[in-house]
Amino acid sequence: MESGPAFWLILLTVGVAALGLVMAYASSRNKKRTAQERLQTEVATKQEYREEHRDDS
Repeated sequence: MESGPAFWLILLTVGVAALGLVMAYASSRNKKRTAQERLQTEVATKQEYREEHRDDS
């Protein structure tokens, strides 16, 4: 079966479309977060960075 470059073009197009859909979905979910949830994430991230920095020392 000789598919040639058409197969790769279709595969690439489907992959880019799927990536775009996933990014749009993630973006829409992120916008629905409340201020409290964003603050909680920020605090947890900073705590994680501090713990990693402490481990490196």
